[in-house]
Amino acid sequence: MKLRLLSKQDVQRAVPMRQAIEIVKRAFAQLSAGKAVVPIRTQLPVEKHEGIALFMPAYLSESDDLAVKIVSVFPRNLDRGLPTIFALVVVLEADTGRPLAAMDGTYLTALRTGAASGAATDLLARQDAHVAAIFGAGAQGRTQLLAVCEVRDIERAWVYDVNPEAARRYIQEM
Repeated sequence: MKLRLLSKQDVQRAVPMRQAIEIVKRAFAQLSAGKAVVPIRTQLPVEKHEGIALFMPAYLSESDDLAVKIVSVFPRNLDRGLPTIFALVVVLEADTGRPLAAMDGTYLTALRTGAASGAATDLLARQDAHVAAIFGAGAQGRTQLLAVCEVRDIERAWVYDVNPEAARRYIQEM
């Protein structure tokens, strides 16, 4: 069995935003058609360390895609100089359950969230929309703007974040 390990950079190279938007559209269509099994996420408290582990499996029967996302949230990691959230996505072969790949789930989550905004914008926003508003200047706010720019000719973007410094950084970087 060969398990592929994909870093954030591997995922960024493998899945451009335009492709992510189309993937999300197909996944939403399967969900809407009742061809997806997406149970409520399982929460596992790790009280001793003031953390929580989250498990989110999904199966899309039409495309035969099977995966589980594992997320850990440990607020005390800030004191250790570590991120408070880690995420991993494991992709399984649907007909055997054999693990095929494990990939950085933190970036993939931001990509998926942005792609969902891009899909919604593509399907619902006016074709002549040229202004975007982004709430939150974190990783997901960045991918949301990138996705909206993929499907509309955005000339101006407004960003709001509860942390004004985060909004300033966002403006400089984007």
